[in-house]
Amino acid sequence: MKCFSCGNSNQSQVEDLYGYPVCESCKPSLGLYKDHTIRKHITDFEKKRESVPENPTYAQEVDFRVNAMEERYIRSRLQLLHIQARVKELAED
Repeated sequence: MKCFSCGNSNQSQVEDLYGYPVCESCKPSLGLYKDHTIRKHITDFEKKRESVPENPTYAQEVDFRVNAMEERYIRSRLQLLHIQARVKELAED
């Protein structure tokens, strides 16, 4: 397993982070939030939500964004894989 970002393959430095290999030196550059920051975001989000309680909760909003991002990723990947396949086939002509 090697870091998705830098390619570091030193197993003692690379960890699985939500299904992606990340080394210790690249982890800080990901901009991961600390718990106190997440709690602050939840509090701020819920204060705004008080005026419109039918809006999604913070957790629901995060889930929605992850799902939307995955869908965009899949669409983009499919498009690029199609182009890659067509380029290979057209080069054979």
